Amino acid sequence: MGIDSVFHMNRFYDTAMQMKTGRYNYFLSVFGFQQSARMVNPLYGPLSAYFNGLLLLIGGSWFRYQLLSSTIVLFLSGATMYHLSFKLNVDKFNALVVAIIYMLSNLVMAWVVGEQFTGWGAALLPFLMISGLDMAKAHRVRILLLAIPMTLLLQTHIMSSLIGACALIPFFFYGFYYSNNRKKMFLNAISTVFITLALTANVWGGMLEVYSKNKLLPVAPQTEMASDSIALFGKHVFVLNPIYSGIIIFVILYFIIFWKKITLISHVTFLNGMFFLWISSCLFPWNTFYKLVPGIAYFIQMPRRFSVIAFILLILCFGMIMTEKSASKSINLLKLVTPFIAVILVFLQGSTLIHQGVKAYNSPGVLYNDYNVHYQSYDNNQLRNSLRSRDAEYAIKALTKATPDYLPIDYKVTPTNYFDYHPYGNYDQRIIENRLPLKKSVNTKGNLKLIYENNNGNKTIELPVIKYHNTQIYLNNVLQKNVKTSHIGSIYLNMKSGKNVIEVKYQPEHWLTILLWITSISWIILIGYFILRLLKRGVKYYSKK
Repeated sequence: MGIDSVFHMNRFYDTAMQMKTGRYNYFLSVFGFQQSARMVNPLYGPLSAYFNGLLLLIGGSWFRYQLLSSTIVLFLSGATMYHLSFKLNVDKFNALVVAIIYMLSNLVMAWVVGEQFTGWGAALLPFLMISGLDMAKAHRVRILLLAIPMTLLLQTHIMSSLIGACALIPFFFYGFYYSNNRKKMFLNAISTVFITLALTANVWGGMLEVYSKNKLLPVAPQTEMASDSIALFGKHVFVLNPIYSGIIIFVILYFIIFWKKITLISHVTFLNGMFFLWISSCLFPWNTFYKLVPGIAYFIQMPRRFSVIAFILLILCFGMIMTEKSASKSINLLKLVTPFIAVILVFLQGSTLIHQGVKAYNSPGVLYNDYNVHYQSYDNNQLRNSLRSRDAEYAIKALTKATPDYLPIDYKVTPTNYFDYHPYGNYDQRIIENRLPLKKSVNTKGNLKLIYENNNGNKTIELPVIKYHNTQIYLNNVLQKNVKTSHIGSIYLNMKSGKNVIEVKYQPEHWLTILLWITSISWIILIGYFILRLLKRGVKYYSKK
């Protein structure tokens, strides 16, 4: 468990309980995040949140869920990288080597060891790069080959999808330049955009509504961006593992020496990878760039995120180099031995990461990284038992974390004043540590219901509930207008003496409801299309017998 574990556990517990109870609320967290009705999943990989919630239901406990989800991430990253290798004419043996090297990299293992969601993005990005290399090699745009991975990325991790989209640009222009039918390629690209928009209307539509109606707190800014970049060697914070630095340096030297003998498509792949290596590294002037464009402290946050494309493309180039045959038998022998050595070293590195995770799990803190985590129980064995318990709520009550991302705020935030308003402390005090004796439940409509017994006469009380512009608050069946809120959106209500019933619901704009239907219908059509294709293949197969 890592720095983001508690945050994602709350996301997935919320969707798991929605599916388990049949009481759905797409917009508000009515089971997770202390049942605070805050908004997270619609703005952060909604489809993947429900998919992971389903995995939690299947696994039954957080421990089994982690095993199941880690297996899927490793398989996805390896399988997509394996198939991507064939686009650069890598043979099967070296394609397997490339897949293993990538799937055991820190980028993918970040999910396995520390539950960093970038690991899911890293697992899906090679799938997107398949369409990129297909564009460059075949000088075409295959609509579904591009639309599906982009859709999956947008439904999983938006930043990864944006990075992937940028990486596609050189491949598209290369393919477009050499295409014999540029009009068709361009029209296919436009068609892909519209299909992707239909399949992800819930993502961009939800963000459009919420951001247009509310001022949301962004993620914590990284003002010293250079400190979150990578280095191939030295004493930098994020120095790559020696085996990966060695592979990258080897690829760079090989391309410099044999540049004229290497194919043009390999040049494009290499230069694309090198560009992303540069912007993810300490060699790029990130601190200067931040001074010119302060907003990147929120949007990009960590430059090392760009290294995922560098890893994919440069490791791919390594596989291509190992595949090429030489006139020298000794060089061919070296190319046969080198992949074996690389795989052994990568396995050792991967096992080291897992060992560190296990060591952290067995440590007094239990977590791999417990920054900003509050232990509601200090019994180590009890914490470990909560992760193995069939009651998934046990763990998210034992471990809490104040993560104020996407809360509605009433002040102007900048990278320099972000922490002046103490958003983490405010969230902890007003939501997590609010000990108001409330009975919380979710009704059949998926709305949050709270019951409060007021024994102290009429008074105004702050509830641990977050209100957005379209959140509706009912107090004793009466819709409350002009509800007063705190700096982070928690609500104040004037309670009568005795029993008070509060209902919290979200009423989206009419156009957003239409977009949600468009998304649902688009997915049904897509799934139906693939079912028909499978049936046709089955008919053809049996008709030949």
